[in-house]
Formats: sequence, structure tokens, C-alpha cells
Amino acid sequence: MLGPGGAGVSTIAAAAAVGPVRGGPDGRALLITLDRFRQASRVFGVYSTPGVAVPISQGAALLEIDTLALLGEAWSGLRSPVSLAGGAVTEGLGDIDPEELTGLPGIAELLAWRRIRDEAVSGRWSRIVLDCSGEMDALGFLGVPAMVAGYVERLWPRHRRLAGAAENPRLTGGAAVVDALVADCLDIVELLLDPTCVHAHVVVPTGVHGTEMAQRHVAVLDLMGIVTAEVFRNPGVASAEPAADIDTTPPRDGVGVVGVASLPTPPRTVAALRKLGVAVSDGPGVAVGSRAAEVEHLSGTGVTATYRLSWRQPLPDPRSLALGRSGDDLLVTLSGVRHRVSLPSVLRRCTVTDARWEDGMLNIRFRPDPAVWPRTGQGVD
Repeated sequence: MLGPGGAGVSTIAAAAAVGPVRGGPDGRALLITLDRFRQASRVFGVYSTPGVAVPISQGAALLEIDTLALLGEAWSGLRSPVSLAGGAVTEGLGDIDPEELTGLPGIAELLAWRRIRDEAVSGRWSRIVLDCSGEMDALGFLGVPAMVAGYVERLWPRHRRLAGAAENPRLTGGAAVVDALVADCLDIVELLLDPTCVHAHVVVPTGVHGTEMAQRHVAVLDLMGIVTAEVFRNPGVASAEPAADIDTTPPRDGVGVVGVASLPTPPRTVAALRKLGVAVSDGPGVAVGSRAAEVEHLSGTGVTATYRLSWRQPLPDPRSLALGRSGDDLLVTLSGVRHRVSLPSVLRRCTVTDARWEDGMLNIRFRPDPAVWPRTGQGVD
């Protein structure tokens, strides 16, 4: 569950957790929140211990994640292999407190993702609702696992880790830790991009601003390859003024728009949350956006060939679209969010010759780079 601030994301997430769950009355739902102020436990009137799932209704539980506690546990397990590596670089690392690491980009968020992933694959829950509200940059949070994996591989690539561990046995523990970190990141990315089990639900207010925010969120989610199931238009608490009509125009084909009931007071009980009538879609989806990108051979052979990489991409604000290239990745910026799209192997030896958006499709043309393109008979990896 994600959306702009003040849209009522936490309320809709809580209502989804206590609503009907696939699997009938025996289905179990888990509401996960990273709110440091632990507002969810106050709403449900339960005593919550961070890191422990506590019941909030007959078929639902609440898990409040404390990223600082997760960081402390992870750092205590890293100190031994790091200290064994030795050298001037690692000297003194064992004296660093976990609190000093909270400012490192992506560290706390990645540890939260590991816990979320563990709950998702535990088999205990029929539905997991992740509340991406509060101070969190929800779209940035969704991109953390891929970002961390990419940075680690560029700073210390796997072939260098293996070579270093072979030459210096003291590096074996550190290399193993990094290998496990990258594997965790890639595992989480694959889970997030699985349209059969993970769906984004966007919560926006009514009115023109809500319509614009829905379009931007869905466009960025498509770029990231994350399936959007529906958009909830939340009018908030009822007022004396006449309610505005809810715009039910979908931000793109395949994304439904659902109106949420307006209550006279903010819902603070399970019964009140259920009156909102929130029912989320759990059915399997299909790959979208960059996840569904296709490569076409348009013409020519060898270094005279032309290829096209394309995918269907909503573009609510054309001025915000920018493209770049970094190694084997295509950098696409949309509505202030930059996303790396890994290029297929055949395009990694090519240069971009043209890029355009037309008829709802983002099309990028490539031509082989003669300096690195295989000669006749060598083939392409």
C-alpha cells in the first residue's frame, strides 16, 4: 500500500488486513509497518513488541519492524568475519555501533526487506499487507534491493571477490558475507517483480490532485516492473460540504479504480475499518513495464543491424522523462524516480541511436558498436 502523504495509506492498509482474505475464514493476514512511532498498535489497541507478530483480530496480526534492532543483530553477526579480514581498512570497524550505520543509504531498508521476505515465504500467511506510509519514500523503498545489489557488484564484483579470497584466505569470510547479501537482494527483487503474488495498491485522495498522483505512481511502478492491482480513491472523513464525485477513470488499462466509503469519524476499531469496504485484488497479474520489455531485430546484419527495445510505458508528464546509459544498464528517469533496466546481452555491445515515446510505448533503438561487436564466426553471448 502506497500513495502520497495524507491520502490515508495507513488506514486503507489496516482495512485491507482485517478484510476478507483469500482462503476463506481460515485465511490469515499480516499487516507490516515500519512506522517508528508505532501508530498501528495504538489504532488497534494492542501492546506490540517490535519484531513480533501480535493478533489484532481473529484472522489478522500486526508486525511492527524496528530497523535499528535489525541493524544491531546484523552488525553483531558481521563483526567476526570483518575483523578476520584484517588490514588497515577493517581496523576499528568492530568498535562501530549500529546507530552509526543508520545513515548509510539503503542499509536499514534492506534489512526490513529481508524480514518481510522471510514472512512472505514462511507459509504462515494468506496475505501480507505492507504499509508504505509515514516518513517513508515508498517508491525509493521498493527500489532498495536492486540498488544495493547493483552498488555492491560495481564496488566489489563477484570475480574479484573470488580472486581475492583465493589469494588471501582472510577475505573468505567477508566475501561470503557479500555473496549472501547480493543473493538476498536478488531474491527480494525477484519476489517483488513476481506478478503472480505481489501487487501494488495505490491510495490517493479524491479530486484532480488525486488523479495526477495516481497516474504518476502507476507510471513509476510500471517502469520498475511492479504490477499495480488497483487505485483506491479515499475521500477521508465525511464533512458538511457535499462530497466530490470520485473520478473512476483508470490511470491505464488493467488498473481498476475503487472508491472508499467516507465515515463520520476516523476508524479506530476493526469494526470501523471494515465499514470502509476495502477489498483488495489477490489474483495473479501479468508482467508490466520494463519487466515485459521486448527486443526486436529490425533490420541489417552484423554491425549494420538495428535492434529495438520497447515496453508499454504510461507517461503522465513527458517533461520528466530522461534516458541515459551506464555500462550494461539503461537509466530511465520518470517523475523524479530513476530506475536501472538491465540490457539483454545482445544490446550490451550496442550504442543507443534513437529513443522515443509513441502510442503508449517507449522505444529505444540500438546499433552494434564495431569496437566490441563480435567478428563473423564469433557469435554473440
